[in-house]
Amino acid sequence: MKLSLRSPRPTRTAVAIASVATGMALTVPSLALAAHSGQSVPAPPANPTSASQIQNIDQVKTAIKGYYGDTVSSTVIAPGTDPQAANPTYIHTFDPDGAYAHEVEAIAAKAGKTLATHHKRTADKAILFDVDDTTLNTYSYEIFSNFVYNPATNANFVMAADPQVFPAVPGMVGLEKKAEAHGYDVYFLTGRPLAQAGATVANLRAAGYDVNPEHLFTKDATAKSEPWLASCIVPDPANPGQTKFGCSTIQYKSMTREHIESLGVDIVANFGDQFSDLKGGFADSTYKIPNPMYYLP
Repeated sequence: MKLSLRSPRPTRTAVAIASVATGMALTVPSLALAAHSGQSVPAPPANPTSASQIQNIDQVKTAIKGYYGDTVSSTVIAPGTDPQAANPTYIHTFDPDGAYAHEVEAIAAKAGKTLATHHKRTADKAILFDVDDTTLNTYSYEIFSNFVYNPATNANFVMAADPQVFPAVPGMVGLEKKAEAHGYDVYFLTGRPLAQAGATVANLRAAGYDVNPEHLFTKDATAKSEPWLASCIVPDPANPGQTKFGCSTIQYKSMTREHIESLGVDIVANFGDQFSDLKGGFADSTYKIPNPMYYLP
């Protein structure tokens, strides 16, 4: 499968897809890492030889709750659960004055200053945001699911399109407004499926973001509405005669950024909570948003 990641500008780092397949390290241009996010805590080995090499999962969950400042809502019942139950399930949220909120706000403030100071060229400059845990916080779902993703229950939360369920990530609405004031167009790129596009726009708008639906890119697993992803559709060995979406997150997101830039847009800054949101080129600079809850390679 040949996928082009050719950079439209010589200053861009273009990464061959072959390096992804072989597990080689990828260069991320101008990677801006928040303190205590990213890789400051080493990952356990893939094949540990001792339990001491692995952090205790229950202790990690407790630490995550402390970092976010776990707060239980007394009014918002978890989507998809019975509101008439004797003991309904209320969602959890983060403390707006907690460590997580302050760390993300600091990143957003620094990015805003950089965007305002640099890149004075006004034509076709843009910033690009991921959605889950970059612009909308999904802590409520992670606690509800005990950090285990389930497509059906997650869809209940997404389709609720409720900013009390998935609120704005602290500082990010203000960052978007500041970027817009300095002439940047705003794009959103998410791994959510195409069927969730409408709810995603509704949730983002309700949380305070300005969203042009034509600037939101969700994943069309058939590539019919996103022809630049046609090479991602490959035979499914488990189901002879059928196909599947065969691209990694890095491939999907970098190919979509390439498509956006092919329209004449300069993605000045790319914001994501996963390194797979940031790798693969087609952005002048990248900002890693803290997320200790899950990892998407």
